[in-house]
Amino acid sequence: GYKQDLPPQGGYSPFEYAKKAKPRWIKGRYALLAFAVYWPCALTWWKWHFTRTKRIPDLENREAHIAMEPLLLAERNRLFLKRLVVNRDEEKKLMSDDPNWIPGTYYGSPIYHNKDIWHDPSAEEFWVHSKFKDGYYRQQFEKHYHY
Repeated sequence: GYKQDLPPQGGYSPFEYAKKAKPRWIKGRYALLAFAVYWPCALTWWKWHFTRTKRIPDLENREAHIAMEPLLLAERNRLFLKRLVVNRDEEKKLMSDDPNWIPGTYYGSPIYHNKDIWHDPSAEEFWVHSKFKDGYYRQQFEKHYHY
């Protein structure tokens, strides 16, 4: 028949049933010490690296822009006056068949009564003799771009 399995004579050998925790690779106080040493060094290096690679070139670019700003403004004013001359010449050519027409006036009377004060023309008046898309896109561009 049936025979039950029994332990060997003298019993089984002892076995470990408790969980063995692996030893940590670093203790808590050493981790804090490493953290306290690493981060100041890392932040010092990062500040040095950021200053060298980002802030100094930005500073140089800003200084170059500041140095060139009078030239850019003078060029912008020169192009503005050139456009006004082109407008005046177009007005002369357009109104050449009217003998009473004087460019820059409205049937002989000056548009601006005080000639000592400069008045900028409106955008429509400024771009009146150019293609619509040129003036429109330029006006939109200048709305979003400032020197």
